[in-house]
Amino acid sequence: MYPVRAHKAAYKPPDKGNLKVARDYRVKEIKMFEILREISIYLFFLWIVWVVSYSQRDPAAFHVQESLRAHFLAPGDWYLDFEEIYRHERFWNWTEKVLPYALIADKWYNGADPNDMKGFLGDRVNRRLGPAWMRQIRVVPGSCNVSEYMRSLVDECADWPLYSAEERRRFAPGWKLEGADVNEDRPEYHHKSGSEMNSLPYWGRLGLYPSGGYYLMFDESIQGVIDQLEKLKQELWIDHYTRAIFIEFSAYNPYVNLYSICTMLFEFPGSGGIHRFARFDTIRLDEAEDFEVVKIVCECIFTLFILYFLIREILGIVKQKREYFTEPWNYCELLIIVFSLASIVLFFLRLTLANGILETFRETQGKQYITMQYINNTDELLGYMLAFVCFLATMKMLRLLRFNRRMSLLGNTLVVAARDLLAFTIIFGIVFTAFTLVFLLLLGTNLPDYSTFLRSAESSFSMILNKFSFQEMRMASPVIAPIFFFCFAIICTFILINMFLTIIITAFTIVKHDADKQSNEYEMVDFILRRFKFWTGAGKSKVEPAYSKAEPADDDCVVSDNCGDQVENLPVKVDKLITYIEKIYFAKDKAMSTEKIDKHTFLRATIAQELSGANSQQGAGPSLASARPVALSSASRAQELQDLESELADL
Repeated sequence: MYPVRAHKAAYKPPDKGNLKVARDYRVKEIKMFEILREISIYLFFLWIVWVVSYSQRDPAAFHVQESLRAHFLAPGDWYLDFEEIYRHERFWNWTEKVLPYALIADKWYNGADPNDMKGFLGDRVNRRLGPAWMRQIRVVPGSCNVSEYMRSLVDECADWPLYSAEERRRFAPGWKLEGADVNEDRPEYHHKSGSEMNSLPYWGRLGLYPSGGYYLMFDESIQGVIDQLEKLKQELWIDHYTRAIFIEFSAYNPYVNLYSICTMLFEFPGSGGIHRFARFDTIRLDEAEDFEVVKIVCECIFTLFILYFLIREILGIVKQKREYFTEPWNYCELLIIVFSLASIVLFFLRLTLANGILETFRETQGKQYITMQYINNTDELLGYMLAFVCFLATMKMLRLLRFNRRMSLLGNTLVVAARDLLAFTIIFGIVFTAFTLVFLLLLGTNLPDYSTFLRSAESSFSMILNKFSFQEMRMASPVIAPIFFFCFAIICTFILINMFLTIIITAFTIVKHDADKQSNEYEMVDFILRRFKFWTGAGKSKVEPAYSKAEPADDDCVVSDNCGDQVENLPVKVDKLITYIEKIYFAKDKAMSTEKIDKHTFLRATIAQELSGANSQQGAGPSLASARPVALSSASRAQELQDLESELADL
């Protein structure tokens, strides 16, 4: 009898396969939380960007512009329509019949005087900020050379370049130089620089116009404006040296809290005719009180986000050095930061200008000349910066979709096709430019759609989209234009466009069949969905072992070819087990070591005898008919050996 000794069970290390599965599962969990945190923070930042961007624009701005256009431009009127002004007579007719009644509120529909509408426009909802004015830009006589063959017919000419030939002298009424110095009561004949009038150059349809000119401040009554215009008309204030007429004013709509900057431009080119252009910009300078707090909070959060991104990208550049610039999305981050910082600077600049304008209006009660060109241009630049930030931040959502299998496939397709697309772009650009120049030279003098290189490029691109007027082209150039048109259609539409599609389809096929070029990050999507289903109760948590095909069971050993090897290696395992038991349980009890070792010797002898019997049966070479009984006997012996291992473990 062997004495029974109470002892603690030996520590068994966890299975390596299960440990690996648990470790991978935990790594996926950590990565899942990082992904969810990244997506959540970025979606919050994107929402802040949208709030800050769209709070700078008001939905009512479009309706204010439409109201001003209808009021000043008289669309649809066959004689007073702004777009139908193409000669001097119509210009003066519009300024006398439309402009005074649009600038100043007239009597009410019942004949009552507009006593409470002083300073308001004719629509009775917009209050002018100071008087309106008209500005003329002239050129110096003799600023161009007359052909020597025509000098007997024409003495002089005046044309571009406007900046070097701008007229800046003082004149008397009728543009006479005599008495110009003593005539001080006619400022419309005295040139004022842009710095004096706090104005900026203006880009029209035909060119860039200087900021100065000859100013006429309109009267505060309708009849006074009509008299001013009639006097200028009689004095030929507009002649063949006039190159541009600006009519400008600013207004405030208290009902929607919006400011409007109105510019109507009439260009008088040396080629003849009048080119018209009207622009009404509506901006918001101060926020309503009910939304002001929310807007300020969002702007502060936006600033903190940009500072955080700036510090993060600087640390990334310091850490990664040149490798940082190999990632395309890092350039997107840098552009977002640059445009955001520019928008913050422009925002405070606009705020400073707005405070100055409002303070001037408060001091002068709206009776002094006030221009809002600076603040209008600043607001326009701010809109551009916020538009770029909004575009890039929204486009960055594509990077968050990289965990989706299909999105990853499309992104990798563009990467694979990048070189081919670059070569195609060069070829397409050369061919497209060649046809654009041909259409410009053939049709530019007859069709407005091809009068400039940019318009010709736009019209050529419209041909690819099947938008063109072949009849107009044939009438402008009956022989050559149709030939080049059909060549353009065949080369660009049928050949180049199909080449482009072939490049994309080929790259897509390569990526779809090449697993190495596909991102494996979409596996995280499946894992997140499983976890979400488990959290919501829609599914169960499943941890699938990495080794789905584990060690074969006893029944599998019947048909396995490795059963003999397992049986042969069993004695070595038993010896290791006995050695381990001796170290753990018999080191402290010398009295019982002999008896237990005898028992171990007996067990070894028994196992060896069993093994010799199993090997002899395998070496006898049983016939095909007796193969299965021998295998069953071998399996039963293996079971006995496992029982012996269990008995040793109990010791």
